[in-house]
Amino acid sequence: MLVISVWLIVRAYRTQRCGELHLVQNGSQWEGYWLQSTGEPGVRLGVSCDYLGPWLVGLRIGARRMWVWPDSLPNASQRALRRCFHRPGR
Repeated sequence: MLVISVWLIVRAYRTQRCGELHLVQNGSQWEGYWLQSTGEPGVRLGVSCDYLGPWLVGLRIGARRMWVWPDSLPNASQRALRRCFHRPGR
């Protein structure tokens, strides 16, 4: 059982995306695409935020889950990301 668990963890780690994610607002919805190694935009996927905390942001990009540590972004990008998903009164 432990071998299967370790294999699943390693597999999940290897399939995580890394790179530059670009967000685009389409009406009231957000879409995102990964910048490909050629510099071309990838496929647009729906993006939603289901956790917006002081040190961590939980995003769903298409069917995948991603956690973002905003403090690793430059200050202007950090504020822009939080403004995208901040919904007061909800």
